[in-house]
Amino acid sequence: MYETYQDHPKQAKGNIRVVLAVVFLACAIGAGIFLITRLVSKPLTKEDARGQTGIVYDSSAVEGGWDNLSPEEIAEKLNEKVAEGMINISMNTAPYFEDGKAEGNVMIVNESINNYPQQVEFIRNDTQEVIYQSKAIPVGSKVERAALDVELPAGTYECTAMFHNLDPETGDIIGTAGAIITITIKN
Repeated sequence: MYETYQDHPKQAKGNIRVVLAVVFLACAIGAGIFLITRLVSKPLTKEDARGQTGIVYDSSAVEGGWDNLSPEEIAEKLNEKVAEGMINISMNTAPYFEDGKAEGNVMIVNESINNYPQQVEFIRNDTQEVIYQSKAIPVGSKVERAALDVELPAGTYECTAMFHNLDPETGDIIGTAGAIITITIKN
């Protein structure tokens, strides 16, 4: 009276195989579509990549590095860059003025080894007031004597002479060096 139900193990195994085959086929089709779209689509240009990433890249950056140069060539190129930016400053560090309106012996020289025109400012160290500002001084030129832009009473003033390298086309300051000087006004 007992009825026995017999599972068909061969039929169950067959169903599993069909399911696995369908899953495998779906994965294969998906992978194929993915690969085809990747191969067919062209790579992004640098500009497109920049627009999509949100990063703003430096437009003056170029591909490459130091890997194709010898250590000697690298050192030479770096030394050239350093020399380009060097500021050689030369002036009388103790200019003397007969009175606050007179010209003094400033002797500001833009040495011929410099690469840029220079502009020079004298700034009082106690008040930070600019008391002299030259116009652009060409490379290889000098200002022997100059009057201050501010009339100062008799005395001795510690100042900083600021030498600014100027872009020859725009006049923008591209580098600065300074030196402490002592200005003396006699009367």
